[in-house]
Amino acid sequence: MYIGIDIGGMSIKAGIVNENGDILAKCAVPTPKNDNKVMLEAMLEAIEKAMAEAGVKKEDIEAIGIGNPGVVDREKGVLVEAVNIGYTDLPVREFLQKHIGPVPVMVENDANCAALGEYYKAENSKNFVFITLGTGVGGGIIINGKLFTGANGAAGELGHIVTHFEGRACSCGRRGCWETYASVTGLIKTTEEHRHEIKGIAPNEEISGRTVFDLARKGDKDAERVRDMWIEEVAIGIVDMVNIFQPDCILIGGAISKEGDTILLPIIDYVNKNAFCSERLTKPKIEISKIGGDAGIIGAALIYKNSL
Repeated sequence: MYIGIDIGGMSIKAGIVNENGDILAKCAVPTPKNDNKVMLEAMLEAIEKAMAEAGVKKEDIEAIGIGNPGVVDREKGVLVEAVNIGYTDLPVREFLQKHIGPVPVMVENDANCAALGEYYKAENSKNFVFITLGTGVGGGIIINGKLFTGANGAAGELGHIVTHFEGRACSCGRRGCWETYASVTGLIKTTEEHRHEIKGIAPNEEISGRTVFDLARKGDKDAERVRDMWIEEVAIGIVDMVNIFQPDCILIGGAISKEGDTILLPIIDYVNKNAFCSERLTKPKIEISKIGGDAGIIGAALIYKNSL
């Protein structure tokens, strides 16, 4: 049995996962902020609750994996930072081995974990790119069935390719990064920039990632136009992913991917028209994530298996 931990801004989710990627039990506890000690204790609490629910003992655990929304040190088993949560240099391997036992404890970026989860549980391809659209744009790259992390472990920061020269300021310090346009944050920004054109938005209404989608469903043509502008921004970056990797498949995740064909079909059309790919070659499939919110737990749990 494996333990997978998916750290999010609101909750820490832990699951007991078998080698086939099936979740036998899972639970969640609130994510504490700005306190390393309390954070470690919360992770242990989530693990112990999941183990109790599954009826699993410490000696049954083969490995533990942790998906971190930030930078990790894989060699030391340290969560280096998660800016939005407020912890730094979290020694999770040392802590968990002290409390669970001398099992391998692996750490990885959360988007990479989600890509691994898709690979083991849902995706038949051994070569695909996983893209998650949320506050930013994250990603994971699977090549020949293995997670690709690059020479320094930082590969997969897909949101930081530049799609607009001298465009919007990005948190990374550059301008025009893909995620400043294609993320849900970027969608909200674009909607704000065009709100005066959209009659369905009240003067003091707070904009969300659902605003233009909801209004477009009601027949608002201006909202539909802004929605389509955002979808094209997503598609522009996906064309780059196709041109770089020529994978078997591109998978799109994140909560907004629940919009399904509304997003998917125009992206497929745009990619087919613009990607560098001979008509004689098989074009990559473009699909919506198949397992959604559980991908992070499954992928984290199976990091160790993927590393062998």
